[in-house]
Order: sequence, then C-alpha cells, then structure tokens
Amino acid sequence: MKKASLIVVMVLAVFSTGLFAYVRVAGHDLSSEGYYLADRGLGVGIVVGSGAELSIKDWVSRENALQFDLGWDLTSSNFGIGAAYLIHNFKIIEASDMKIPLYFGIKGWANVGSDLLAGIQVPLGIDWIFKTAPIDIFLQIEPGIEVIPHTIFAGNAGLGVRYWFR
Repeated sequence: MKKASLIVVMVLAVFSTGLFAYVRVAGHDLSSEGYYLADRGLGVGIVVGSGAELSIKDWVSRENALQFDLGWDLTSSNFGIGAAYLIHNFKIIEASDMKIPLYFGIKGWANVGSDLLAGIQVPLGIDWIFKTAPIDIFLQIEPGIEVIPHTIFAGNAGLGVRYWFR
C-alpha cells in the first residue's frame, strides 16, 4: 500500500510540472519589474504542525494556486498526502513592501499506515510574500472531516515556509 501511495504522489508531482507558470500574483507594481521574488515558479518548503510536511505550491493564475503536501503525522504515525486548490485575496491586507493575502480552499487528503484514512478539509490561511526574498511564510488552519473509515472531525494546522525556484 505504501508503494502505491508513493507512486500516486510521484505521478501528481510529474503531472503538475506542466502547470508551473510564470505568473504575476496580483496587480500591484511595487517592484521594478512588477513581480515579487516569491510570486512565480515553484515553491517548496516545510510545514510544522501536528506533523512535519513537505509543501509544494504552484500558482495557476494571479490569485489561485495548487498546493501538494507530503508528510508524517506524529499523532497516528502515518504517511500523509494532500492536494488543495487555494483562492487568495490580496485586497484585505495591504503593505508597501510585501503582499499579505488571505486564502481559503478545498483539500483532499489521505493517510497511509496500518489503516487507510481519507477526508476533506478547508484550508484557511494567511501568506506573507516578501518583495526582495524568494520565500514566503504562511500560517493555516484546516478544519475538515475524515470520511474513510469513519466520519469524524479531522482538523489540522501549521506554520510553514517555502523557497521559490524559478
């Protein structure tokens, strides 16, 4: 079962490489080129919460992104995977030297260990995108439900940082 999960994750990663676009996050022209160092390319980083996760993010438009998570759940000792579609709002918080969007989305996840667990979550977060550094820092909570094998609350939260490759 672990091999099948790893294969699924690798296929998702390879499939999504065609989606890595050179995009502008929002209509703010605060830098000389109109871009921030962390608003394009591929963002790869870590998230610390109830477990340790690898986070991969790819902008698919000016306000929307795909996020993939690979992690180890410390509470259940399971390997986890997740895929989320995120929608960002850059207009609520404005700053002169960074972008601070609030975001929400929908996420499907699965944990593989002694048992298969799967569910749906609603990521809610805030992201700090710096003007002169190719990193972003984010904080998110993910209320949701587990649907396999039982229907129960399955929330998560984490603080993360990503480095952006161009």
